[in-house]
Amino acid sequence: MKGRADLRILEIGQFCLIKRNLPDQTDLIFTGADFAEVAGTDYQTFTPALLPGLVRDLAQGRWDLVCCYPPARPLWDRRHGLVRALQGLRRLRDFRTLGTYLLRGRATPPLVMLDYNDEPTIPGHIFPLLDRCCVYFKRELPADHAKAFLDASATHRTHRDVMSSAFVARNLDKLRPVSIAVPEATARLALATGPDKTTDVFFAGSINSTVRAAGLAQLELLRAAGHAVDLCEGGLAMNDYLARCARAWLTWSPEGYGWDCFRHYEASLCGSVPVMNQPGIFRYRPLLERVHAVYYPVEGNGLRDALASALADKPTLAAMAAAARAHVLAHHTHARVVEHILDAALERLGRDPVARP
Repeated sequence: MKGRADLRILEIGQFCLIKRNLPDQTDLIFTGADFAEVAGTDYQTFTPALLPGLVRDLAQGRWDLVCCYPPARPLWDRRHGLVRALQGLRRLRDFRTLGTYLLRGRATPPLVMLDYNDEPTIPGHIFPLLDRCCVYFKRELPADHAKAFLDASATHRTHRDVMSSAFVARNLDKLRPVSIAVPEATARLALATGPDKTTDVFFAGSINSTVRAAGLAQLELLRAAGHAVDLCEGGLAMNDYLARCARAWLTWSPEGYGWDCFRHYEASLCGSVPVMNQPGIFRYRPLLERVHAVYYPVEGNGLRDALASALADKPTLAAMAAAARAHVLAHHTHARVVEHILDAALERLGRDPVARP
């Protein structure tokens, strides 16, 4: 079996993780709408004209491994009715997702699924690809992995349905956690930020969850008690954002659309201890409580109390910040995550020949 460095890889979907980190080994077929994602990389946009060549190359074994990002929404959603479904098919950005459905065929190389969607469930229209793949990485993987299938299809409406499903039984052990991590370019910028601390707590971001709305009120109470709290409800330029992280002892990093987010790892790289609400997901190489990060309960004054307690011991915070930075560099940059993905896929294929097509 080939090693990680010898693999020929096809990456297909709306993100560009493998190609950006292994450009010489990877061909990218982009199906997304945000072309900033693929800026500066060599890629092809999926069009119907690619179909014959792609089908041929898959069948002839041009690649050793295919890495695919599942679209969160189906190309054709019957719940929306015929007219809306046909309207959706007319939008080129939606039609491009057709490229991922080609991988349902058996005459293709081993398949790895990379689910970075915010939703904790695996969408039902992806079930054939889950059945086909050797390993399925999911960013928002529920602590009870079975809940990733809950209400995802007509035959998985209840937890009892899920636990008695033959489909779930043969696919459950394929699920693996993965972190959103940070690009190498962001890591370099973060490491270059200055270490001087001038604020106690920093937060910048939209208030897009009840966890954030409740926590913001507690930050205001902390500020009223005399702590230096730096708040920005909105976007910042990356350099400014990282500099303000670096100046803060603590960076509040609450869940938004999903629990795992860039801020956890960006703050750590800047030398600021991330403060996160308790997770409800199963994590890859997590930042540990009071080793790398501060965790708080969302009930009551959990955030305010956790912040006040942490700020009372600045030497411990300095040690935690150093440990968090080392941990993220070791496990949560995109390059390290790519290594983890490929190693896990090779390990799975090596011990389970049934996982091969």
